[in-house]
Amino acid sequence: MNAALPKVAICFPSGDMVHADFALALAGLTNSTPPIETPIVNNKSSIVAIARNNGVKRAQEMACDHILFLDSDMVFPRSTLHRLLVHREDIVGAIYTKRVPPYSLLGTALHGEPSCDERGLTEMKRVPTGCLLIRMRVFEALSEPYFRFLNDEKSGEIIGEDYVFCDRAREAGFRIWCDAKLSLEIGHIGQQICKFPSDPKE
Repeated sequence: MNAALPKVAICFPSGDMVHADFALALAGLTNSTPPIETPIVNNKSSIVAIARNNGVKRAQEMACDHILFLDSDMVFPRSTLHRLLVHREDIVGAIYTKRVPPYSLLGTALHGEPSCDERGLTEMKRVPTGCLLIRMRVFEALSEPYFRFLNDEKSGEIIGEDYVFCDRAREAGFRIWCDAKLSLEIGHIGQQICKFPSDPKE
């Protein structure tokens, strides 16, 4: 193993089952990673924040340099890890839409009029963790639990564990980036119910 190459834990929280399309995408990605060492970490929990924190702990125990979070309802190119690593950023990933109507975009750009730099990256205020590469040193600057839910005191809404992590990371001085081109190649697996039309002739 080349000492210059990073060790990346690929972590995906899940329940007892994962989507077949995700499994195929993960197989394609892992087949493309050698000679980079990429141990697979699956933490099963009904509470995603707990699963993510346990994933970080396992990555730390294995002395990984990065952790790549992938959600088990995502599809992504086999080149995803390489494309994120080449940016050499502490926190970089992709954004995508929700998997239910109206399919609104997840993630918030840091500036009102987002634009890409020469690398094709956009600086973000918040990103989802469905496809996110994090350098392990980020967690050294944060207190545990790294991922947690919070309530917005004004609106009463629950803030997801991914957005809370982003807020805390930015407060600790880290910048967050989105790969715009990769984001166009990411898919969020949804679910639809098909029924017979009310008029059999339709």
